[in-house]
Amino acid sequence: MNLLTELKIGEKIEIEPVRLKNTIISRPIVSQVIEIRGDKVFIANPIKKGMPYLLHQGQQISIMFYRDEKGIFSFTGEVIQRLELKLPVYIIKPITPPEKIQRRLYFRLKVLTKVVIRDLNDNKSIEIFTKDISGGGLKAITKKAFEEKQKVECIISLNNNNTVTVVGEIVRVEKEPTTNEYEIGVRYIDISDSARNQIIAFVFRKQRELRQKGLI
Repeated sequence: MNLLTELKIGEKIEIEPVRLKNTIISRPIVSQVIEIRGDKVFIANPIKKGMPYLLHQGQQISIMFYRDEKGIFSFTGEVIQRLELKLPVYIIKPITPPEKIQRRLYFRLKVLTKVVIRDLNDNKSIEIFTKDISGGGLKAITKKAFEEKQKVECIISLNNNNTVTVVGEIVRVEKEPTTNEYEIGVRYIDISDSARNQIIAFVFRKQRELRQKGLI
């Protein structure tokens, strides 16, 4: 992948200081590609928790971007200069090629979305709604009693009436005594790369929507 031809002007990106790369950041640092000139990438002043996030000359950062059907990619860049324009702009020099990453594969987002779940034992289907979802599994509430290690087919509703179908295994069942409903955890065990990438894209889009509304 050629980074400088792959990135697009106006594209949203996420940033992590290299020293924090292996830690969990509760609120992402977001920015946008403003310009690409030669071997340099110009990005908008990063934002974290709604406030400007200061970068320093010589600092190394990881920059992440998403590609449909391909997944999430990351490269390391060095902050070359800060331009004091109407709004601050940083010049970044990439120092590593982009690599596909799995770091956010199992990031769980609390979001309500419809799932049609089919019991592969009796072939009966019911409609449920998620409590959270990730590229690795989901949590949902159901009135049907499932058993741990049970195999199920899940048709997950994503944006724009799009659905993906995966096979999962029930890994946790907890009964809610006040409602007689069950909270189940499902781990995907048979899922295509395309389906997983679509789920990850769905999670990313929902994250951005919730951040814009100030809900996360």
